[in-house]
Amino acid sequence: MSDRAVSRFDLVVPGEPVPNARARRGAHGFYTPKRTSEYRERVQAAWLLAGRPSLGSQAFAVSAQFYRFSRRAADLDNLVKGVLDALNGLAFVDDAQLVCLAGVHKLSCARGDDRTELSLWVAESERSR
Repeated sequence: MSDRAVSRFDLVVPGEPVPNARARRGAHGFYTPKRTSEYRERVQAAWLLAGRPSLGSQAFAVSAQFYRFSRRAADLDNLVKGVLDALNGLAFVDDAQLVCLAGVHKLSCARGDDRTELSLWVAESERSR
């Protein structure tokens, strides 16, 4: 877990957003498909470049825009799952802390402008209202 506690942070992950793929069974057990693993690594690299921010164990919300040139089908829920899995245990303790998805969009873009834009922030708790 990061030691840079924040209440909000933004990330831009360059390259094509990749939907989370289910683990596959191979000759030596289960494995994560290569495209999914590579995307997780790009998300984690963006997090490192942002200074390793962490929301800790607090409830949080996410806004995400997935810009893709590709015409390949990509379910929005699997795109979100990909970034949450990549940041799990790094930018927050567990993705079960997620309480709100706000402004989550799948958008087209020009070739070479593929990217993921994320904002994560601590959600106001019911008790603090």
